[in-house]
Amino acid sequence: MAVAEVVVMGGNYMGAWEEGPNCWKWKSSIKETVPIPLRRSGSYADMVQSVIESGELICEPKNVVISYVMNERGKIYPTFINNDRHVSLYMLDVTADGSRLLLRINVVPGSPTIPPPHSAIDEHDSFKYESLDAHPMDSEDHSMELNNPIFS
Repeated sequence: MAVAEVVVMGGNYMGAWEEGPNCWKWKSSIKETVPIPLRRSGSYADMVQSVIESGELICEPKNVVISYVMNERGKIYPTFINNDRHVSLYMLDVTADGSRLLLRINVVPGSPTIPPPHSAIDEHDSFKYESLDAHPMDSEDHSMELNNPIFS
C-alpha cells in the first residue's frame, strides 16, 4: 500500500451528540485524539476495524458508532457513517478541502440476544385426525330470537 493511499484522521472517543437550540454539539468527557489510518478505497468494515485497532477498543464491530461534523450554512450536523457509501462520501469531504475531519466514535452496549420462545406443542394434541365439520357445536342451531320491539 502506497503512502498516498492512507488518510490519517483523528478520533474523539467516548462522547455523545447533544442537540442544542440551533445545532448539534459533541459532548465528550475524554478529549483524546487518536490517529486512524484509513484507505481511500476502503470499505465500512475496514474503517470499523481500523477504528477498533487504533483506539485499542475491546468491543464488537456492531457496537461502534462513527460520525463526523458536517458544517452546512453555519450549523453543525452530525453525519453518521454506517455503510460503504458513507465512507466514500466522508473520503470525498476530506479530499475536497484537505482538512482532517474528526471522526466521532461511540461504543454502545449491544442489546442482549434474546432467544426465540420455545413452542410448547404437545405431540398428543394434534388436529391431524379431527375434522372441523364433525364438531357437535357446528351441527346445532344456536340462533336467538329477539323479542324486543325495537328490533321488529
